[in-house]
Amino acid sequence: MNDDNEGVAIRLWRDRAQLREQERNEIQARLRIAEEKIAILMAENDRLATENARLRAQASPDDGSSRTETELQMEALKGALMSLIARPTDSLN
Repeated sequence: MNDDNEGVAIRLWRDRAQLREQERNEIQARLRIAEEKIAILMAENDRLATENARLRAQASPDDGSSRTETELQMEALKGALMSLIARPTDSLN
């Protein structure tokens, strides 16, 4: 009987060890899948960040040049108006 009990205990121990090994393998497989998904998401995030930077760079010069052009026009208009204001009224007639 003692040998039978030991045989049963050994089989139970092996079965339990086998189940744990299967669980470990499944968890490792899920971990690999999760790591692949993370890598894909990080690559997509990097791509979007690069695209965002490129679009900002494209938009900034246009906005900046428009502002600069408007500022130059305003300065020219201001200069013309100041010269008109500074003129004596006699020379206008």
